[in-house]
Amino acid sequence: MAPNMPVPGDGWPGAVHCRDSSPRAVSMRGRVVADLLAGSWRRTPPTANLDRTTVADVSSLLVALGVGSLAWWKLWHSGLAEVADVGMVRRTYRADAIQAALHQHSIRVLVGHLQAEGIEPIVIKGWSTARLYPELALRPYVDVDLVVPPGLGPIAQTMCEGVVCPDHADVLDGATWAASGPHGPQGDLADHPWQAVLERSRLVGLGELQVRVLGPEDHLRLSAVHAFRHGFIRPKWLCDIGLLVESLPDDFDWAYCLAGERRHTEQLLRTLALAHHTLGADLQRCPRGANEVLAWLVSSVLRRWGAPPVVGPGSSILSVLREPNMLRTELYRRWPDPLESTLRLGLGLTGTSRSAAQACDFVWRFGILSAMHRLRRSSAVRLNARANVRE
Repeated sequence: MAPNMPVPGDGWPGAVHCRDSSPRAVSMRGRVVADLLAGSWRRTPPTANLDRTTVADVSSLLVALGVGSLAWWKLWHSGLAEVADVGMVRRTYRADAIQAALHQHSIRVLVGHLQAEGIEPIVIKGWSTARLYPELALRPYVDVDLVVPPGLGPIAQTMCEGVVCPDHADVLDGATWAASGPHGPQGDLADHPWQAVLERSRLVGLGELQVRVLGPEDHLRLSAVHAFRHGFIRPKWLCDIGLLVESLPDDFDWAYCLAGERRHTEQLLRTLALAHHTLGADLQRCPRGANEVLAWLVSSVLRRWGAPPVVGPGSSILSVLREPNMLRTELYRRWPDPLESTLRLGLGLTGTSRSAAQACDFVWRFGILSAMHRLRRSSAVRLNARANVRE
């Protein structure tokens, strides 16, 4: 926890939940989230120009999006810790600080155990990114991701399962962790050979232990492609990009970073632009083209951040047959956003509109779901008929 950080009293009112799900309200909340997180990865983040009511409206949303600690860091540095409803994000920060300490213990145990057995893993994502933030608590993560030399994956996984520690270890084999599919590289770093990744990796200290992490070029490419593949549903992934591009070493090799599968390179460049236009990431040291933004991509990401996560499948669209006045709302809720359609259909990132892709995606999904519904109904009818014959 930051030294001398003020903590508001427990009697402060709780956060106001996001009830308005209209398109305008969702977009506005997404913009508030982006404004609050802009530059939040810096040791001294810029001031947040938000009032108490605005912060209260998005408090629960920030926690649900996994950026409660970053929001608290920004609010504290903005002098809003005592004038805003931040009890929920403050508690999240405390919990993430405790969890960060447990994660570090797990990494020391797991990596130390593998090294003692002659296996040198590379720690990716998670701690390897969190260690670059001003405080570990600012960047929460769930498990420990390790990549081991080709052919040692099953052995390393068995070793880790026999270790007692707070976290689960996700062990990936260097021969398959970035596997290619029939249409080219599919993994987040599939287009960078293992040997090249290993040669550029670096050792960093974790207490008395030396832990191997990705080189800065592979780290940035992996983080960007991973975030894009998951549709930027977690704002912290774009915060990671802002942190990484603003802390590039002097010898950063852009030629190597941009080399590989064209689709992944395009995703990397668009992710850099997105981090700049939504969160204010400084791209002065990035190559030409990194600042070219797609308006539909920015709008899509902000809408994702402005809507509370949906738990479960929700109501069936058939329910509108009983309430026709809900048809517009239900269709809007199911209408795929541009990024969703782009990812599902495997499209490139050219063009200023995704309307045709969204329409095709919606029709295809609706057709598949309708066919599955009819198939289930016909199967149920046949089963009932057979049961009647037996009787």
